Amino acid sequence: ILKTLSGQHLSFEIAYKNRYFSVNTTPLFDGEKNPSGALLVYSDITQQKAEEQNIKNALKKEKELNELKSRFISMASHEFRTPLSAILTSAVLISKQNEQGNELKREKYIAQIEKNVQNLVVILNDFLSLSKLEEGKIKPSSEQIDLIHFSKMLLSDMEFGLKQNQKINFITALDELAIQLDAKLLRRVFMNLLSNASKYSPEDTTIDFKIATTDKTVCVEITDYGMGIPEEEQKRLFQRFFRAKNATNIEGTGLGLNIVKQYVELMHGHIGFKSELHKGSTFYIKFPLN
Repeated sequence: ILKTLSGQHLSFEIAYKNRYFSVNTTPLFDGEKNPSGALLVYSDITQQKAEEQNIKNALKKEKELNELKSRFISMASHEFRTPLSAILTSAVLISKQNEQGNELKREKYIAQIEKNVQNLVVILNDFLSLSKLEEGKIKPSSEQIDLIHFSKMLLSDMEFGLKQNQKINFITALDELAIQLDAKLLRRVFMNLLSNASKYSPEDTTIDFKIATTDKTVCVEITDYGMGIPEEEQKRLFQRFFRAKNATNIEGTGLGLNIVKQYVELMHGHIGFKSELHKGSTFYIKFPLN
């Protein structure tokens, strides 16, 4: 008002009680052309600001999607090229080992093909899961499972995927534990965390898999004693496509933990971790016991 009375014309926006207004002011002059008053015109632009924000959000999301597509193409071209090259090489070598006495070599190459096909399946499953999560197509079911029996069966399946002389140490004081969860999603969560524990740990090491309960929650902890996660990168660990700088030489899409987090939250759980470089990591999941 004082600026307007001094002869200035002003135009600006203000927010008041969760509404937005554009303000235009003009001085009013007397017969001697001296400012004698100020006219202030307020226009409610709340709806306009909301539409502007919607447009900004849409542009931001489109930018994120474009960046995601670029990162996906770059990552996919690399992650698919390596196993496909290995499969092709193994197939060529098999074709050259038709003579008797080369059975062991053929079995070795066939095993390499199987391993690389499994890696491709993991990558494709990650992409498919991410797509379904983005579209809201994954709805968790609720079924009663015995978590102890479920975990023992899963660990039995995991033995063949571990590195040489690695083992999983199952720790629990419980004989059985009934809980309502989605068995398929839970299996993907456990398999991913245990596979990571094996992948980022050296041979001849132990992975601890612990289940305990409180009055209201069940807590699952998976601990490895491997490379650990750099402290400055830990806050980004659950982001899509993120790979810690000390893990760039290890195969992976950078999608697994992001998917795991979403699966856990869909089942009303919470996931967190603690890690120290060169000493290992512990991932813990908590589910309600109701």
